Amino acid sequence: MENELLRYIDNAGFNAVLSKAARRFADHAKTVLIIEPYGSSIALLLRGLESGLNIILLTANSDLRKISATIIQSVQLAVEVDTANESVLFKLVDELRTVFKIDAVIPGFEYFVPAAARLANYLGLPGINAVNIPGLRNKAVMRTRLASAGIALPAFVVVNTAGELQDAIRHVGFPAVCKPVDAAGSVHVRRVNNEIEAEQAASCILHGKHVLWGYQLANQLLYEEYVSGKEYSVEGTVTNGNILYFSITEKFLADQSEFVEIGHVVNTPISAELKRKIMDYLNDVISVLQPDYCPFHAEIRMTREGEPVLMEIAARLAGDKIGDLINISYGINYYDYIYAAYFGEVQSLPDIEGSIAGIRFFYRPQISSFVNVPKISMLPLDSDISCEEIKLYYQPNQPIPAFPKPLRRLGHVIVKCADYERLLRTLNDIDQAAKFQV
Repeated sequence: MENELLRYIDNAGFNAVLSKAARRFADHAKTVLIIEPYGSSIALLLRGLESGLNIILLTANSDLRKISATIIQSVQLAVEVDTANESVLFKLVDELRTVFKIDAVIPGFEYFVPAAARLANYLGLPGINAVNIPGLRNKAVMRTRLASAGIALPAFVVVNTAGELQDAIRHVGFPAVCKPVDAAGSVHVRRVNNEIEAEQAASCILHGKHVLWGYQLANQLLYEEYVSGKEYSVEGTVTNGNILYFSITEKFLADQSEFVEIGHVVNTPISAELKRKIMDYLNDVISVLQPDYCPFHAEIRMTREGEPVLMEIAARLAGDKIGDLINISYGINYYDYIYAAYFGEVQSLPDIEGSIAGIRFFYRPQISSFVNVPKISMLPLDSDISCEEIKLYYQPNQPIPAFPKPLRRLGHVIVKCADYERLLRTLNDIDQAAKFQV
């Protein structure tokens, strides 16, 4: 029987429906609850199915939380529920636990990290202690806790009103960065170079009524020093306090004003000294903020003095297919380690040199639709360069959302190569060859 999306109804008959759905579940296999899988967590979900896990998917199935019919039909149970309403989620989980033994609760996207942690705590499962969630989700709390512990950070001020913005400008100066305290994906993050730009960027955050993935963004911002050095992300897991580092990933941005990411390179060639410096710094960050039984994705920039400072750290797996790049580069399965962290299973990493893998997004911020499918797969490559994947996200004549801006990334290409410079040139050449006719 084909699996369908089951609408949650808080009544006596729902339990009977769940008991019927239990026939799809494999005996003796672990059962994972995933809230709103999106982006890289879709790959995590598919790896779980491939590994024989039972997957329960929760989704509102609306706005940016739409789930494909293919995914709904592939999991053991898919339930439509208001995932932005934690009280409803807890009621649903109380129903689910009477029929299924749940082994892990996993957030499918940034906004659902708090709910997943609180549900894991409620069920007595491995997970982030809920008291640590504010420091991992709210950038103002994150910065304040780290500063109190003496961790090196950009100069910053938490701003709640236009009047406070003027104090922040006097304290931090220009250039600076205005960013929401609780958004994701570079939404409303702006570099500002003067008072007019600062007021415009701040007004968007302080007076906005933006709802993303069902989550109402707070009217509060960080005004912080702009750090101009190289940007990296660091991918890892923490399990019972044990930290694994998978990759230091080089980041490439469309510009230094809105910070939309257009590419990543995993296993980027950096010195052993810099790698150790970054990991030592993040060890201190993690000891203060205490993510646990979860993956983490930390973004740092290098100061003029060559020291790492934190932009932010999220208690979730890396997005933008960085997990796939790790798999391609090192020949391991990053997603297996993610599941192990959520299950509370301490792992170790093999000592692998790996190759270099990179992704380039076809970012076209001015295009609202296109009429052709670019023939990018026809670009000739040298025999020692492997094109691992080319994918477009939209069909010809399909409307392309303008907000959030990363949705104007129309597709991507993934390439593997032993030579860093040649990999970068190849990614750039393929991006240039991707001509979208409007």
